[in-house]
Amino acid sequence: MNSLGIVKRLQLGGDIDAYCGKCKEIREHVIAALSAQGAVERVQCRTCQSNHIYKEKQAKAASTRTSTRGSRKDTGSTAESSGPLRAYSMQEKFQIGDRVEHPKFGLGVVVESRSGKIDVKFGRELKILIHAG
Repeated sequence: MNSLGIVKRLQLGGDIDAYCGKCKEIREHVIAALSAQGAVERVQCRTCQSNHIYKEKQAKAASTRTSTRGSRKDTGSTAESSGPLRAYSMQEKFQIGDRVEHPKFGLGVVVESRSGKIDVKFGRELKILIHAG
């Protein structure tokens, strides 16, 4: 039903407003396919000419997304860590279990040590860093 109260019948080749994933906006589309029940299945965007499944108008919902990245302050393995917190420096030598504070990655724990390199766990991420060992 439009603003005048007239019921619009959906038919092939007819116009309909739909969300276009390529344009990322609600645009005018041409109906390209209807289901047996008469529902719109596929449309073609009049702006970008892309064919896609019909998506009804979507209101912009408030984002409820949460961060999946671990906190920089939480190492997730405090039981393994030992000793005082040390600032990371390439000139320092680190051992397994040392707690490290990195200027970019935050707090971490050394989980592996080999010649010249250490594996440090920062939350859920594992980073390979250079050290003097």
